[in-house]
Amino acid sequence: MHTNRKALNMIKYLILMLTFMCVVIEIIQIVVGAVLHRLFATYTVFIDNDFVRATHFLIAVGIVLVFLSIFGFAAIIFENVIMIFLYAGMFGLVVILEIILASAAFSMYNRVDSMLTRRMNVVIQQFHTDRFMRASFNHMQTSMNCCGIQSYVDWTNFHPDRELPTSCCRRFEDGCMPHERGCHAPMSDFIGSRIHMIATGTTIIIVFQVVCIITAIIMGARLSVYKRRLREAGMSTGIATAPEPILTEKPKY
Repeated sequence: MHTNRKALNMIKYLILMLTFMCVVIEIIQIVVGAVLHRLFATYTVFIDNDFVRATHFLIAVGIVLVFLSIFGFAAIIFENVIMIFLYAGMFGLVVILEIILASAAFSMYNRVDSMLTRRMNVVIQQFHTDRFMRASFNHMQTSMNCCGIQSYVDWTNFHPDRELPTSCCRRFEDGCMPHERGCHAPMSDFIGSRIHMIATGTTIIIVFQVVCIITAIIMGARLSVYKRRLREAGMSTGIATAPEPILTEKPKY
């Protein structure tokens, strides 16, 4: 019985350590989701809504898992078999949602180029009629040091009777000297790298969480067997085993 208790304690401390690490990872996930949401909000006219919703989902799942991990802490510390299995089951459901998120992120990564081409064409056409789109395109050209979609020639194609926007110019020497590269390539790298980070990061987190779930199931099963044996032996099934009887008489020499 002592050997069983020792093995159970080792599993208990291992899963407590894994659960604590899981809390830290989920807090990082929430922060990353918030930062990515802020970045995507800056270029919202160039990004489809599902890209922004992916950051919302990342934050929401992180918050749910933080509270779920706290529930797991309580279940493991008090060695409640039902709570441990409930923790593992709910954790498994959330992991399924994260698998869906990772799959969607990989899918979005593959269509970044086509999305940017479509959205940029719309924005550049409405550049002189929509203040918000004009401000967004100017901000992109200034921050990315680029001009147009594929090159500065795009401005002549879309607006032949107008001059280049000031945000296109890298310097002014006898007129505007535009940036030679277009904005499509740097924006594709910018958005694609963030989406790829969501996809790969979520995949790594899923692997770690599966280890937590398996460890919780093992502890729940071991704890259930251990408590059953204690009941069969007529001993307490609490966290600590029953103390040894205290001597009430002095030993006789």
